[in-house]
Amino acid sequence: MHRGLGAGMGTRARRSGRLAVARFARAYGDAVSRRSANLLGLICVGLYVVIALAFVVRSVSGALAMAANSDLVAFSVGAHLIRSGGCLYCVGSQIATTHAMGLAPGDGINPFVSLPPVGFVFEPLGLLAPRRGIAVTLGVCAVMSAGAIALTWRLLPAEWTPLHRIGGALVSAGSVVGLVAFLQCQWLMLIVLLVSLVLQRGRHLLGAGIVLSLLLVEPQVVWLALPMLVAARQWRTLLGFALGALAWLAASLVLVGPAQLVRWPAFLLQTHVSDAFRGVGLPAFAASISNRGSAAFMTSAVLAAATLALAYLLRRQLRRHPSHALALGIVLSLVAAPHIYAQDLTVLALPCVVVASRRGNAVLMLMLALSAIATVGFLAAPEILRLLPETALLMGALVLDDPRELIDRRRREPLALPVRLHLHPIALPLPLG
Repeated sequence: MHRGLGAGMGTRARRSGRLAVARFARAYGDAVSRRSANLLGLICVGLYVVIALAFVVRSVSGALAMAANSDLVAFSVGAHLIRSGGCLYCVGSQIATTHAMGLAPGDGINPFVSLPPVGFVFEPLGLLAPRRGIAVTLGVCAVMSAGAIALTWRLLPAEWTPLHRIGGALVSAGSVVGLVAFLQCQWLMLIVLLVSLVLQRGRHLLGAGIVLSLLLVEPQVVWLALPMLVAARQWRTLLGFALGALAWLAASLVLVGPAQLVRWPAFLLQTHVSDAFRGVGLPAFAASISNRGSAAFMTSAVLAAATLALAYLLRRQLRRHPSHALALGIVLSLVAAPHIYAQDLTVLALPCVVVASRRGNAVLMLMLALSAIATVGFLAAPEILRLLPETALLMGALVLDDPRELIDRRRREPLALPVRLHLHPIALPLPLG
């Protein structure tokens, strides 16, 4: 009897020992797998940072070596003409100002086509000597890019791991498409969009619209977001945008007067028709096929009409999800604009932030795809850059599908059923009297 009892206790002890070993092995394996995953993530993030820095160095060195062909020249020309009171939107005056700066662009002119306040704000940098101006602008752009990446990191889902959020911010806001031309205003545009999103989520809709109007520095980035906001009935946001646009108009009239301002639309159209082939949107692709710059604007008009129809069809969905309306409008603006370059696609970090809670891995893979296309396109095969607008359209498809995923998730959640209390009568003593 004692022998059987001892044998049973020994069997249980061995079984408990095996279970303890199995638990330890499982915990150790999980720790090793987590450590391996973190190490692999750190390696990937480090490799991406090295590639990104290489493109920054390439962009800055190119601007310093060929200052005359840098886009900084265009803003500097605008700053000089506003300071001197010359004709801002005249080809002759812009060429003469460029030569007075000691520069001679390869195509004769690097035109200033923005609204007058842009040149006025840029005066502290634009009035410097070209090489010194590029050096100072490099510091300003570095600060703005770091701010855009930090703000994107802050807006990514809190439930992500720290490494996941850091990598997501670098891949989206620090995409290679924005680094190929580092000395540009894409960082400012992304910060403006993210701040507008924060204000929209906080129900500060008038302020969100006023901030959004700052994107009139590059109107082609925001033009189709307006019909989406109309479909979403974001009237206070649109009112804020209108107030901001009036401020742009008033500042332009004060700086150059109505006689020069009325020259802006024709000068803008003439310039963009001639360089429509250089863009990366669908209209630029149409222009390259037909060998006519005007084809880009006709294609853009057709795409704008399709966007209006889409906004009407999606009006109920957009009304329930105003952040998605803004994100979708930005995507379609980039795809349909006749004057979009690779660095402008940096603002696709906005839809990444909007859908990251449910579509995080998918949007980060798309941003990695954009970086891969830009890397190959600018180093080896420029024709592959035609895939950029198609990739942006995939981002738009994710923005469209994200509310449906949210609705399906809510339907799958168990409903809280009302609890029925079955009370049995209890014989209580009645008070006397």
